[in-house]
Amino acid sequence: MKKINLLFLAPNWRVGLIRAFQSALSSLPPGNKLAGADSNIYSPALKILNTKKIIPRFNDPDCLEALLSFCRQELINAVIPLTNRAIEYLDQNRQSFENLNIQLYINDSDVISICHDKEKLSNFFQQKEIPTPDPFDPLSPKYPLLSKPKKGEGSKDCIFIKDKIDLEYYKTKFPDQILQQFIEGDEYTIDWFSDLSGLPLVIAPRKRIETRAGEVTLSQIDLDKEIILQAKKMASALELKGPCNLQGFKESSGRFLFTDVNLRFGSGSVHSIAQGADIPNLIFRELAEEKLEFNQASIKDGSVMSRYNDGFYF
Repeated sequence: MKKINLLFLAPNWRVGLIRAFQSALSSLPPGNKLAGADSNIYSPALKILNTKKIIPRFNDPDCLEALLSFCRQELINAVIPLTNRAIEYLDQNRQSFENLNIQLYINDSDVISICHDKEKLSNFFQQKEIPTPDPFDPLSPKYPLLSKPKKGEGSKDCIFIKDKIDLEYYKTKFPDQILQQFIEGDEYTIDWFSDLSGLPLVIAPRKRIETRAGEVTLSQIDLDKEIILQAKKMASALELKGPCNLQGFKESSGRFLFTDVNLRFGSGSVHSIAQGADIPNLIFRELAEEKLEFNQASIKDGSVMSRYNDGFYF
């Protein structure tokens, strides 16, 4: 089997996900390794990785050479970014990694441009007739609304707008945010994985029952056939590759509306992975150039995850 030296870029607090990869790695022959690179010296995820590197921030001109040097030293042959900024950085420097024959688990540049800008994504959904919340119409305003940054992660600065008074206040305070109709319904994340040719293998919808600061703390897997079908159609339109998480709302009528596409592992993806959606194993097999197959039925429908905080002490 081909040796796999996999680097997580900007893993920060994603300890649960790294442990899922470590568990999958333990079933492989010895000689493979996981590494991490982060600018945060207190990154919890680096604490559990034996091979690690503190690198300059992405806006530092010395960052690229530090990262490439580490990849050469550790014979890294694949990189998985775990933040939007890490994805954008790899995209900007794609050729430098390709010159080292390093496989990057990122989507095409045009897909990144669309999905990392919520206004572009909303326009894309409308053009492709993919169900999504209606944009705000100043000529015929309907409330409530949701105001959110064009770019961002973790629900930061997402604001509920209940009436015209709210609208005028928050338009002044956050003039560059986009406005959409607020959707009443159950919030879902869909853990997604397609191989590097775009073939979908894992589609695991999870109901987000409780969240804290944009992170899911209580979720339930719901293998809703209609949501899975809609996810396939949407992902096909975007030509998604690798691990992603898709977000949206299911209305009481059963209609599902997409709101966001994150081109990386979601924080709650550990739930689906632990309950049968073994994406780490699929990635290892893909890097080993094996033919990939996955039985969707192996995912435990109805499973509930309740997350808690833990810590390391430096």
